[in-house]
Amino acid sequence: MGALLSVNMADICERPWEYAVEPFHIAGGLYYVGNSWVSVYLIDTGDGLILIDTAMPQTAYLILEGIRKLGFDPKEIKMILLSHAHYDHCGSAKMLAEYTGAKIYMGKEDLFFLTERPELVHAVQNWFVPFKVDECYEEGKAIELGSVKIEAKHCPGHTPGTYSFFFDIQEDGKTYRCGMHGGIGVNTLVDAYFEETGLPVKLRDDFEENLFRMRRERVDIPLGSHTNHCDMLGKAARIGMGTNPFIEPEGFGNLIDARYEDFLHYCRRERKTS
Repeated sequence: MGALLSVNMADICERPWEYAVEPFHIAGGLYYVGNSWVSVYLIDTGDGLILIDTAMPQTAYLILEGIRKLGFDPKEIKMILLSHAHYDHCGSAKMLAEYTGAKIYMGKEDLFFLTERPELVHAVQNWFVPFKVDECYEEGKAIELGSVKIEAKHCPGHTPGTYSFFFDIQEDGKTYRCGMHGGIGVNTLVDAYFEETGLPVKLRDDFEENLFRMRRERVDIPLGSHTNHCDMLGKAARIGMGTNPFIEPEGFGNLIDARYEDFLHYCRRERKTS
């Protein structure tokens, strides 16, 4: 990603232990096992575990340790769902799949990142182990395991194959809808990035269109693909202080609205003046 490479990602790959956080329970069978910068979610389906995203390879041991701290066996992971093919979300996929035997799912539109254009993964110091994708998402076809049914919705923009995830969980006799936008960063939508990578500028229009589409989704528990999205760690600090802090029906819409403002500021303004 050249100059657009996140300093945080380079830092975390050099000193991953400094970004470790205690895993925590969100609601029902849903848990957080990521680090302090990029999110990784664990879902207990009653018939095996699902992992959403894998963070960078340098942090794989933190994910495994977090899963064990929660009382689960990582080898019960049956599915690894990747939101898109950037290093901070797919970097650990190969080693976690090899260790657990899980199948890897990803959007077919990002497959060329792994084959024809590996530089688009944006690996830190070129340390990246390519992986085989076992299944690709199909819009309208749910991913099912145990009691959990996940809808994967194609949201091109941040990458061509970005997917967002929506699923229900039960807690205290109530059903809550969880939602995670798979790639909401506008750093890959500026002119400099398109010029550097040769990716189609149409992705900028796709991103805007899909923000409007995602804004119509009903979500009770918004999940950030990075911790600063939806204030995941701030909410974790409030666990046990009354009502569940992760139940925030207005949160997903607020995230989309805030990111649309960023999009207009950084992308549309640049497009008009370039």
